[in-house]
Amino acid sequence: MNIKDGILLMLASLVFGWLLLKAHPTIKDPMALGEIAVIDTIKPIIKQDTIVSVKGKNVLFIGDSHTAADYGWQYQLCKKTQMKYLNTAVGGKQTAWMLEVAKLNINSGYDYCFIYGGANDMAGNRAPIKSVKNIQKIVNMCLAKQVTPIVLTGFDPLTCVNVAGRDIYKGYPQRYAKFQQMLIDSIQGAKVLKTHCISRTDCGDYLCHMTGSGHRKMCNFIVSACRFKVY
Repeated sequence: MNIKDGILLMLASLVFGWLLLKAHPTIKDPMALGEIAVIDTIKPIIKQDTIVSVKGKNVLFIGDSHTAADYGWQYQLCKKTQMKYLNTAVGGKQTAWMLEVAKLNINSGYDYCFIYGGANDMAGNRAPIKSVKNIQKIVNMCLAKQVTPIVLTGFDPLTCVNVAGRDIYKGYPQRYAKFQQMLIDSIQGAKVLKTHCISRTDCGDYLCHMTGSGHRKMCNFIVSACRFKVY
């Protein structure tokens, strides 16, 4: 083989390799693709024009004390709709902890995942954007496993929280309100419910841990917003 033939063979090999790469791009772990790549691939849809029967569906709850009550809104929701559930929520936890719980528990055996957290992050003076990113990562995990994520903003902190005179919580209601609006504006690939459905009278303490009436209102709001069939 002369030099000219060698050069032509090398060029042909390079062109062939390029064409092969175009036809079969490298497939990466969907969690490594970044938020937008996963979201653009899978978009869960909760139809708003029809009543959805979720009887027998499996649902995962990830959150803090606002979802941890034994007979709270999450229990009432599953009782009304006859869904089967696992509640991993623990009081006092932040979104970074929720993210670790999500890694351990989210799998294709679940149909829905309710994500409700961030209050403890904001009470601890965390930057809202970091907490929103944690929620987005949990959403992406759900999408990668074909689980429909539903994010709850929580109650209205500007009307339900009463931390006057408690310096440790200075600025908390405003930070929490900002975090909630960022969830609404920024979270992609999930249904985000603005759950400002309770009032101060439904709060059991100054941080608004819900009373029985608050949990009932939260449950009924979610049933209506998601168009779930009640049995």
